Amino acid sequence: MLAHFAIGCALARSVAALGCAVADKSAQVFVFGAPYGDANLGASSSEWGSGAGLAPLNNLPLRPAFDTANPFCAYAPYLDYFVFLNVDSSAGLSALHIFDVTAKAWTVVPLTGADLPSGDDLVATVDHDTNVIYAYSKGQVYRIGDAGDINLSKLASTPRLTMNWLSQFAVTPQPFDGANYKAVFGQGTNHLHFFNAPGLAAGEAWIFVVHYAWWQPTAQSYGSFPQLPGQSVYIPVATGGAPPVFAYIPDNGQATLFVDTKANATTTQAGFGQSGPTFRYAATAEQLIQYDGTTGNLNVMQLASGAVTKGTGLASLPKVSGSAPVATSTGSGVARTVSAQAGSTSAVAAASSKSGASKAAFVGMSAVLVGLFLL
Repeated sequence: MLAHFAIGCALARSVAALGCAVADKSAQVFVFGAPYGDANLGASSSEWGSGAGLAPLNNLPLRPAFDTANPFCAYAPYLDYFVFLNVDSSAGLSALHIFDVTAKAWTVVPLTGADLPSGDDLVATVDHDTNVIYAYSKGQVYRIGDAGDINLSKLASTPRLTMNWLSQFAVTPQPFDGANYKAVFGQGTNHLHFFNAPGLAAGEAWIFVVHYAWWQPTAQSYGSFPQLPGQSVYIPVATGGAPPVFAYIPDNGQATLFVDTKANATTTQAGFGQSGPTFRYAATAEQLIQYDGTTGNLNVMQLASGAVTKGTGLASLPKVSGSAPVATSTGSGVARTVSAQAGSTSAVAAASSKSGASKAAFVGMSAVLVGLFLL
């Protein structure tokens, strides 16, 4: 059965195209771009595995294609938005895709700038307090927006919002050579903490103070763990406020490091067993969620105990099977929002014959997948 499932996934979806999982302030976990589609999986870890709280989110207008190998997905808690970069190859990093969790609607914000980052090495985060997006690519820090003027909070009042990529804005020099560096940084207490960078001893990080655009000139120690490539996600604080702790997950999957940026200390839990570029991470105040971009499986770590529950992807989400996600055009260079309640007739009518053929092919392949899985 597993062999049939693996073959079906390989036929239906390129291994280079990844989706992601994200969690909102109510601890609801959403998946986007999964092999089985987009869905809200519910607000408890038991629902994430059983599919009991599942609500499909497919076929919404302005949904990006999720056809890239290095997608960025995050949550802006004060706005209740999911934020996506580099999730549609037709737009690249010239578009910011936003999913309004309350309205169940997609918006596309055009991005401009003389110097755009690369989708190949992009690592990013949404600053918890200011809704400014910070990213690292091509050896330097980038940002989208600023705290006092234009940021994601303006979207509701400015539906034709356009935003800019900014680089070379740091007021102090970067303390390391970023050439050929694939960033590993975590957000903690409104600072970005960079690991596995040149000039660092075991357990140290270079720190970028986001609210002042200032690089700390000396490294900060958080313990004695090895410097390794990996990913990070911050752990939300249940009562709100800037999170002080983030998870640093090395690509070897052998450990999960929880870095406390107030205590300047690190706690280590056993890892998920595997990790790397085809995995993505999300977190609630009580769980760390690993999303396998190849299969769509979710593995959940309980933060209090470190215990990991292995998910089973398609097998646990039967309601999603056969609902084909449709990527719609981002249109001309202005932001647009279409609510989930506004019928999809016009969007379908406007789709090209190529898009229609793609949709039909995906629906057919979804049926094949389900048939293969049940063998």
